[in-house]
Amino acid sequence: MTLLQKYKWSKASAKTETIIMVKNISLILLLIMVFTNATANDNTDTIYTYYDAVRNKYVLNGNELEYIPIKASESSSGKYNGGTYAIKAISKKENQQLVQLFKTAFADKKAQTNKNVKPNAAVKIITGSKQIDFLLKATSEINLSLNKILNKIKTK
Repeated sequence: MTLLQKYKWSKASAKTETIIMVKNISLILLLIMVFTNATANDNTDTIYTYYDAVRNKYVLNGNELEYIPIKASESSSGKYNGGTYAIKAISKKENQQLVQLFKTAFADKKAQTNKNVKPNAAVKIITGSKQIDFLLKATSEINLSLNKILNKIKTK
């Protein structure tokens, strides 16, 4: 008895499953290449940007975290102000924690969405000439963790 007979697959569905598997393997290889490059460069030339639900911007660049708040004129209500601009020196441990969270967010496809609507967050990772953009679901665990830690560092 062949696998096709055992699982009652048609040749067409087996071909579709093979295509899906090849695409998944290709994505995994791409992730490995991207993160191997980022790790090899020790993250010194990697810039991580996080936009929260209202599009306040957090930029992690080396040992600094920059907070760029949205202005009232840029907000959807025309009234919301994201507060005061800040740039904070961060420890190596904080940097490593944030980098790991960004990498986890990139790898967690279930936490991502293609819907660019409030209150979803946006992430941009730039390593050298490579740029990766993706959106995080507002309620995803990784988004909540990133937001919490970024806010904690911003206000310290």
